[in-house]
Amino acid sequence: MAERAATYLGDDITAALAVDSTPPSSKLSPGDWAKTNLFSSAANTIVTAIVAVAAGLLAFFALRWIINADFAIIRANLRIFMIGQFPREELWRPWASGYVMILGAGLTAGAMARNSHELALSQELESVKEGWGQLLRRFWPIIAASIFFVSFARTVMPYIGLAAAYVLVVVAREVGWRLPAAIRERALFIGVALFIVAMLVIAGTSRLGGYALGLVAFLWALSELSRVESLPTGFAGTAVRFVVALVVAAIVAIVQNLIPHDGFGWEDWGGLHISLFTTVIGITLGMPFGILLALGRKSNLPVLKTASVIFIEFIRGVPLISLLLFSNLMLPLFLPIDFERPADLTLAIIVVTGFSAAYIAEIVRGGLQAVPKGQTEAAQASGMSAAAVQRFIVLPQALRAVIPAMVGQFIALFKDTSLLSIIGLLEFLRVSDTSNAQQEFVGKGLASVTYLFVAIGYWAFAYTMSKESRRLEAKLGVGHR
Repeated sequence: MAERAATYLGDDITAALAVDSTPPSSKLSPGDWAKTNLFSSAANTIVTAIVAVAAGLLAFFALRWIINADFAIIRANLRIFMIGQFPREELWRPWASGYVMILGAGLTAGAMARNSHELALSQELESVKEGWGQLLRRFWPIIAASIFFVSFARTVMPYIGLAAAYVLVVVAREVGWRLPAAIRERALFIGVALFIVAMLVIAGTSRLGGYALGLVAFLWALSELSRVESLPTGFAGTAVRFVVALVVAAIVAIVQNLIPHDGFGWEDWGGLHISLFTTVIGITLGMPFGILLALGRKSNLPVLKTASVIFIEFIRGVPLISLLLFSNLMLPLFLPIDFERPADLTLAIIVVTGFSAAYIAEIVRGGLQAVPKGQTEAAQASGMSAAAVQRFIVLPQALRAVIPAMVGQFIALFKDTSLLSIIGLLEFLRVSDTSNAQQEFVGKGLASVTYLFVAIGYWAFAYTMSKESRRLEAKLGVGHR
């Protein structure tokens, strides 16, 4: 009897566990969701009704304003809003440059997505290729804003150009996904090189372009030489790799500088183009400099630590506008008499990069302090070098922890490009003022129209960066594990 009772009791427990292990469904119908979240109580119902009426009135007045607004000022100045005072006969340059950048971005995105996909599969983790519907949900603000901007064009060519850009990014991403593994591993170098080429298509060849291509060639050569096992190890091998990479970089820079300059220099760029360009350069250059400054501030070397602290605290202690004014008005006075004065945009990029690096350094330093000290000690005890500890143990965890703050700094940097107008650059926001000052639009009260147009442009890119930040946080489990 006891054995039979135990058998029955075991069957009952098994059945109960089987029932309890099924998680309850959290999906609600639209009606049930509204009842649960919007009309669960009298107070909730009143608040919902008030918010609904306010939202309806706001939508009504906004729609009526849009219908009655005069967008002639946008149609007349669309080219200036986008690229500034760019000559009409040279308009093929920004289009060609844009296509090269789209090609590089598509190839790099597809290749890196495939690399991540295969890495996850090799570690027996779940990974599914992202469909085009998901990509549309990720980048719909920029897509919608670009269609909105082009809708003011008075010719058919911008429509064709935008459609071709969409087709190119689709094709480039698919090609990047299908590239051989050996090429996909070098996708980042390919993307950076194509970005520099895109800039040279507009600005033409120059010493700065040669130096940039030389730097990319140097880093690429170092990466390739690190795979060669036949080279000697230790100091001798490092010296050989460095010299060979330096020779490759010099050859690339010299060849590039031999090409005649036939572009449209960036000192005359403007509009949304100059705002995006300054932001991208400030992020891509400020990020590595900021990491180095953060590591320097935590260094045990007094000279390196002191220099890092002085730079960070000085830059963070003064507003960006004062640094821009100093670079434009005072810095040329300290240059030699026979030294050619740099372009205003060049000075602005140097200031924006340093400003971004100082703030990124403090953000990264906070992430470095969040990494448990025991992990560093354990890595050092296992025989890892100081550089390897920082590269493989500390920095990945530190950067993962500061993603929200880092992206917030990037968004702030993008909006701070509106301060470039203080040194005479025709950036995106300033075009609004110059458009309203034109003779045919003076006194017509169209500032609200131009400011709305500019606000949509800033919002589209800033909101996309914020969405990508949240997606990256969810993918890396920031705050969850």
